[in-house]
Amino acid sequence: MTKTLESEVQNMCNLSKGIEEKGIEKGIETATLRAIENLMDTLKMTAEQAMAVLKVPETERLKYSARLKI
Repeated sequence: MTKTLESEVQNMCNLSKGIEEKGIEKGIETATLRAIENLMDTLKMTAEQAMAVLKVPETERLKYSARLKI
């Protein structure tokens, strides 16, 4: 394998890994958002209460609050 080909293969692997990680992150965010909404609906919790129950880190709560459909 030439150095150029090896470099191109490495770049493609890095790109694939980045895409995979971004997809996993998006899936976790979507699941967390649904869990917050379900707690709010089913147990009549506030968004803050639901995030506390789910142990959403304080640093991420603003992000979820902005995405909630309330």
